[in-house]
Amino acid sequence: MNIITDTGSLLSPEKAKELGLELLPLQVAIKGKSYRDYFEISAKDFVDMIKDAIPASSQPAIGDVMEVYERTKDALHITMAKGLSATYDSAVGVLQSLDRPDITIFNSKTLAGTQQYLVELAARIAKHSTKEEVISRMEACLKECQSFLMPVDFDFLKRGGRITSLAATLGGFLKLKPIVMQVEGSERLEKFGQGRTWNQAVDSIIERMLQNGVNMRHKIYISHALNLEVAQLAMERIKNRIHEIEIELLDLSPVMITQGGPGCVAIQYILKDEN
Repeated sequence: MNIITDTGSLLSPEKAKELGLELLPLQVAIKGKSYRDYFEISAKDFVDMIKDAIPASSQPAIGDVMEVYERTKDALHITMAKGLSATYDSAVGVLQSLDRPDITIFNSKTLAGTQQYLVELAARIAKHSTKEEVISRMEACLKECQSFLMPVDFDFLKRGGRITSLAATLGGFLKLKPIVMQVEGSERLEKFGQGRTWNQAVDSIIERMLQNGVNMRHKIYISHALNLEVAQLAMERIKNRIHEIEIELLDLSPVMITQGGPGCVAIQYILKDEN
């Protein structure tokens, strides 16, 4: 069985090659030009480019998806969350145009670090498991999975329709640290809370994780948009409250930065595979 995924998983082309899987780049457009996530633009270059431009993101190019489908047999395609991206629906549309019953599309219901966890799990067990077994184990992990995003710039949330213009204006004026979270059903984000400092914002996320029973059975991902200082701060505060839990730091891709803006930090957890 072959594994296909997209850069919503924060996997680089080099890491995808190491894992032996097909990687489809999401796309980001700036000043009328489109770039393939990771393949044609880095996070640092992207942040420099959007200082005086408004970016937009989109799913992998239809041609890229079709080309991978045509040359890949017996495949499981793990997409980023339906609803947060058109990637899943677009892939379904491509597959319906082809006579390829050997390709299965799986909506990961998540993105970034926790999507990466599922992809790495699938890649690890694909050679000795059926698709049904791989999907079952991924779904077991998703039973306890949550994502929180802390943007720096309210304007990115406002453009994405995440909060009202008034809330964005007040938030920017008061210098609040907003937090949005992926809600049940995993197809949209809603406001979770806010803090006047990064410490307050992180601590409110930790409290929710503790309420949800997050412990050593879970893995935590902290992803950031060129904001390593806050990512490390979050990691230390989490370790102080949830001892010995596994935490991994990741850099956000250009497409992910389009959603949260430069400097944003995401905190996610997922139930680890028990097998």
